[in-house]
Amino acid sequence: MADNNPLQIIEQALGITLPGAYVTFLRQQQLMEEGRLMTDLVYLYGLAELAGQNTLYEVQHYLPGYLTIGDDSGGQAICLHCAATDSTVYITGHGALDTGSLQVLSDNFSDWVAQGYSLDVIRESPDILAFRQSDTWQLRAAWQALHLALKKLEAEKSKGMDLKTYLLQKRQLQQEIVTFETLHAGKKYMP
Repeated sequence: MADNNPLQIIEQALGITLPGAYVTFLRQQQLMEEGRLMTDLVYLYGLAELAGQNTLYEVQHYLPGYLTIGDDSGGQAICLHCAATDSTVYITGHGALDTGSLQVLSDNFSDWVAQGYSLDVIRESPDILAFRQSDTWQLRAAWQALHLALKKLEAEKSKGMDLKTYLLQKRQLQQEIVTFETLHAGKKYMP
């Protein structure tokens, strides 16, 4: 009877169609019931958990057409798009469920499985890429570079740098920091 098919029950409960490669994987890996730790970090949900986790995090509300299939044991959801033409594997924080925050783990679900469930991001999310172009990111990078230069200078001093050279360079860096912080007062850039 079709009503007892657990795959159809999940699809109806979530209002989605499970991707074909994912359904095949569930059957092959015997995840039709309980989930399993696939690596030391990657936990993939079984059917018994799938609807509950997607409902708990309101995945279909925040990411319509997507399905969270597991997590990284650290607060990030592993997701698939439910379109038949998209087998990309995504990762995003459970608190950042929007398409702009999706980072790509693999362009193909079956390849991701065959390659050992890697959590290495191959393409960053649009939001991260946009942030790296922002004034905030640029200012933060400049501020950090100044403070890193000061830290390196302190390390050089401990290796025997001439005191006069050290004091001159330190004074110059401190003045650059003061100038930078004065010029950008009130702007968000400090981590």
